[in-house]
Amino acid sequence: MNRCVRLAIIGICALPVSLAAQAGSDSFKQGMAALLANDGDAAVKAFEKAIAASDKTAEYHLGLARALGVVAQKASVLRQPLLARRCKAEFERTVQLDPSNISAREGMLQFYMIAPSVMGGSMEKAHEQAEAMFKINRLRGHIARGTLANREKDLVVVEREFRAAWTEFPDSAASATSLAGFLANNRRADEAFAVMDKFVSKEKDNLTGLFWFGRVATSAGKQLDRGEQALRRVLASPALGVDGNPAPVAVHFRLGELLAKKGDKAGARQAYEAALRLNPNLEQVKKALKEL
Repeated sequence: MNRCVRLAIIGICALPVSLAAQAGSDSFKQGMAALLANDGDAAVKAFEKAIAASDKTAEYHLGLARALGVVAQKASVLRQPLLARRCKAEFERTVQLDPSNISAREGMLQFYMIAPSVMGGSMEKAHEQAEAMFKINRLRGHIARGTLANREKDLVVVEREFRAAWTEFPDSAASATSLAGFLANNRRADEAFAVMDKFVSKEKDNLTGLFWFGRVATSAGKQLDRGEQALRRVLASPALGVDGNPAPVAVHFRLGELLAKKGDKAGARQAYEAALRLNPNLEQVKKALKEL
């Protein structure tokens, strides 16, 4: 099916170029809104319309790749391989159109790292993407290298890369949370808190930093009161869920985990139920709720 036929199906072919571009932009916005609502199917349809209007816009293909990933998470075992191939193809198309698109390369890295070999997974190719990312953005490159090393259980390399990111980019929430998360997961809570305290003291209103302080507190089982305060500050912020800030459903879930550790079952239940109202399909939250 050629492009004009595809456009005609959705009523765009006869539109002037400027109107077709506007239709693509509008569909892209609809797709992003659907992604935010975790409605993968609606997002896929919207991004497909955007691509039909402008096949050479990298962000439209990136959006479709992400939407396909959301759909794949809920799909049957038989349908997942097809969705995985489509997702990979959309990431590749994004990189083809925009080789410097770091988010698309990160998506490809995640795909290669997680997918089984029969579906195109390859640690070698994942490492290739990490090195390409490093050339584009040293911060994201260090984190990518550390992420792959963690997958390969090479903790020495993980710490080296995350510490390099933190040293070179001390004002970055990504570098702080990557290092703190690694330290907390390896029972080095005091070091993790030192990283987060240093970051949060400089970036007092950074929602990602506050969110991760709460996560570190929960993981370590320490400073739970401060962790609760941090998570509640995130929930109270008007910037919650926008501009790359933590999603409301994730914050409610982490607050539920923290309150459960504090022995506040009623509060934990309330937080988990709030998360499920936002996304009723979260099995992890359902399981946590049953375990109270």
